[in-house]
Amino acid sequence: MKKNKLALVTGGSRGLGKEMALRLAEHGHDVILTYHTQKDAGDEVVKHIESLGQKAAALSLDTSNVSSLTEFVQQVQ
Repeated sequence: MKKNKLALVTGGSRGLGKEMALRLAEHGHDVILTYHTQKDAGDEVVKHIESLGQKAAALSLDTSNVSSLTEFVQQVQ
């Protein structure tokens, strides 16, 4: 049984992060992407990735707040 690879892309709701998330999905990877304030944009990227046949999730992450990492890790698990 072949398992898909899972990629984590920070800042995946827009710009270079978005493009990276989409390219990874096009190459057969499932993607977790993060956003800071752009939830709607993150959700749109998830829809696009799912339309390519891959799994995806958009999770909030504020990298300037170290204490937010615990909640982020729990969401990933």
